[in-house]
Amino acid sequence: MIHLFFINQTSLRGKLEKCLSDIKYICDSNGLQYDLFTTDSISDMQSKVDKCKIYTDAVFYAVGGDGTLQALVNAVDLDKCVLQYLPFGSGNNAYITFYNQPFDMKRDILCNSTFKADLGQANGKYFITMFGLALDAKIGNNLSKFRRLLISGKAKYYASIFYTLLFDAKPVDVRMTVDGIAEDITSSFISITNGPTTGGQTPISPHSSAFDGKLNALVTTKASFIESLKLFSKIKTGEHLNAPGVSQYLFETLSFESNDELMYEIDGEIHRANKIMINVCKDAIILKGKTV
Repeated sequence: MIHLFFINQTSLRGKLEKCLSDIKYICDSNGLQYDLFTTDSISDMQSKVDKCKIYTDAVFYAVGGDGTLQALVNAVDLDKCVLQYLPFGSGNNAYITFYNQPFDMKRDILCNSTFKADLGQANGKYFITMFGLALDAKIGNNLSKFRRLLISGKAKYYASIFYTLLFDAKPVDVRMTVDGIAEDITSSFISITNGPTTGGQTPISPHSSAFDGKLNALVTTKASFIESLKLFSKIKTGEHLNAPGVSQYLFETLSFESNDELMYEIDGEIHRANKIMINVCKDAIILKGKTV
């Protein structure tokens, strides 16, 4: 077996050299065959993954943030590949979703166990942990304004929340169809998750799981600045789930349609469309490691 590491040098920033050194030491010390690839874009990762498709017995590692794993998932043939995630991003929600334990690089590289987990799919593209529309997408889009600040990933996420509530909080008018049942809604915030957390490890859907064959949608009605601020203040304790105007849906298929172009986010990546088709892909990914 060969271990193929795809390392997002943008996510790692000042940690790159130490990360490379640690991976080499673990692999060399344990007689593992391996190769290292640094990447700085989705297209660059795709081209390097394509060159590795000659291997019939390999583990593909995403080393970076959730976006790195999402890019790798969409680059490989999931039916033939085993993947592993080594989290070095600002959010790392996917590690919570799939492993739910403290990160240990040596343990994760040397572990030989595998398990299957669900993925989401939006307009044909896989997402790992989250899909966002309305405020949720705009918060992700505006996060780029705070990336250079020397604060934690969670602090950047909360800064983007406050900025978006002040300056970019227009709700969306959509026809939402959940497992065949349609309704017209006006919503300020829509978050669809494959696990318990979203940006900044925020526990938006604490009961959501990547092992139940379902996705979880949290949808609010139209909300004012104060109402939205109160809602976000309740997320840490889970009180937001019972707040007025908040609905949850556990589903297999869901769609949004609008006369206006909709901006949506999947794992930090921004897309636009008038119609969005979302579905769960049960047991779509094989991951190396152990869950707890």
